[in-house]
Amino acid sequence: MNKIFTAVVLSFSAFAATSAMADSRYNHHNDHRYNSYNNSYNNHDRWDQHHNNRWNNNSWRSGHYFPSQYHSSRYVVNYKNYRHLSKPSRYQQWYKVNGDYVLVNQRDHRIIRVVR
Repeated sequence: MNKIFTAVVLSFSAFAATSAMADSRYNHHNDHRYNSYNNSYNNHDRWDQHHNNRWNNNSWRSGHYFPSQYHSSRYVVNYKNYRHLSKPSRYQQWYKVNGDYVLVNQRDHRIIRVVR
């Protein structure tokens, strides 16, 4: 009976040790992916901050990227309320920023047209 009890205890402790090692490797892998994601996200934010001076000067240009800070619904414009705005095609949206109306492709966030 004592040998059976010892064998059961050793089996459980071996199982627990294996599970703990597997768990630590799994968490390390997830931490690595999380940190990689945060680094690329932070680099994108730095790029936006570096280029924001251009956007604040109202120099919108077709083909340029529309900054993520203006993707908010508070900048969205319904073209029906403005006669000078054309109906946007599929995956396009009008935004009003600093008095300019900017038509943006929703898929790649590039500026299509600017109306001042």
